[in-house]
Amino acid sequence: MGTRTTIFGRSTQRAAIAAVAVSAAAVLAAPTASASTLDNIPGAEFCDGTLTGSCVNVDVLSGMFNNNGFQLPLRQGDMVLSLGLTDDGAYVSDAENGWGVHSKPVTVPGGVLGVDLPLNNLFGLAAVTAEVEGVGLPVMHDQIFDFNIDLPVRMKINNPFLGDKCYIGSPDKPVTFELRGVNPGTANPPVYEVLGEPDYPAETLKISNVQAAAADFALPSASGCGPFGVLNPIVNWRAKLPATQNTSLTTEAEAYLFSPGDLVATPSPETPGAGSSGSSGS
Repeated sequence: MGTRTTIFGRSTQRAAIAAVAVSAAAVLAAPTASASTLDNIPGAEFCDGTLTGSCVNVDVLSGMFNNNGFQLPLRQGDMVLSLGLTDDGAYVSDAENGWGVHSKPVTVPGGVLGVDLPLNNLFGLAAVTAEVEGVGLPVMHDQIFDFNIDLPVRMKINNPFLGDKCYIGSPDKPVTFELRGVNPGTANPPVYEVLGEPDYPAETLKISNVQAAAADFALPSASGCGPFGVLNPIVNWRAKLPATQNTSLTTEAEAYLFSPGDLVATPSPETPGAGSSGSSGS
């Protein structure tokens, strides 16, 4: 079944959303509907509900990665998290399922040199994309509604000259985004609603306006870029690596708690299944 991490802790936020939470609890035993209902949940095809009974999916709508002025914008369709949720409140995923992280190659503005060149960045030769890959199970702190999550990842850097093993971070030394919810309890809190058939599985809980941020995470030097790593210095120069401060990640997302039963979502042609072209190629 994969590694488990307990998510329910001592937070008191549940009291503020008790009515919605009680209604959503029925998701663990919800009846199934037509297969088309899952198509409205981004990345639903990645969650194996037969293992856990229910799923938690997080669709990143927008965001910004920043390292000392080197910026990488995120748009809807670039990344989703898709995790199984057991009856005893544990997340489930494994390496075969990307540890629940599913992303697209995101275009790096300015490509290799920091300035977009004519002819589609010289027919793609100067273009660069970055792709987030999970290297361990995300860790949820407190209760699910606090949106405090540690995300261990590595970033794959793609360019025709870099080869297929150019990374920032590794399974042994990951980049860990310690995302913390920034708007629960504020004047602009997350929005909770319970959805149902025919558009969603019965008793689907949707949480909108989920805002989270991480700061001052460490970024190691690049590795594996070009033959024998000879292009590592170029990637380090362009991405301002290594770094231990003045790094940040901000995100806005929507989250879904649902019971897929034996339903199967129609895979989207735009991985990771958010029904959007994302920022790749923009």
